[in-house]
Amino acid sequence: MIKNNKKGFTLIELLVVIAIIGILSGTVIVSMSGTQESAKDSRINSALGQMRTAAEVYKFSTGGGKYTGFDSMEQVVLLLAELKANGKGGLDAVKLIGDNSWCAHQVLNATGAGNSCIDYRGYTVRGNYSCKVVEGQNICAAN
Repeated sequence: MIKNNKKGFTLIELLVVIAIIGILSGTVIVSMSGTQESAKDSRINSALGQMRTAAEVYKFSTGGGKYTGFDSMEQVVLLLAELKANGKGGLDAVKLIGDNSWCAHQVLNATGAGNSCIDYRGYTVRGNYSCKVVEGQNICAAN
C-alpha cells in the first residue's frame, strides 16, 4: 500500500499567497500616499499658529507695540525654516510685516489645498488666499 504523506505547499499555492500579499501591499501603499502630505500641512498650520503667538508676544514685550522686527526672533526664524521644509516644493513662506500689521502664508502640499494664511487679526484661512496689503494693512485676502 502506497502511503501519500503530503508535506509542504505546492507551487500554485505559494504563487497564490504571494499574489495576494502583493495586491494587499499595493493597496496599503496607495492609501497611505496622501498621509505624508496631510502631516506636512498640519505642521504648516501649527507653525503659522505659533508665529501668531510669537508676534503678539513680541509686540507687547518690546514696549513699542509694533510688529516690525518680530521675524528676527530666534523662534520665528526657526518657524520660517520649518515652513520652508514642509511647504510644497520647499518654497519660502510669504510674509509681510509692517508696524501695525503682519501676514504670512505658505503653499500647502495636498492637491488643490491652496495656501494656509494667517494675519495679525488672528484670521486663519486655507484655500485660495494669500498675503496682501489692503488699505495699508497686511492681511489674508482672496486671490
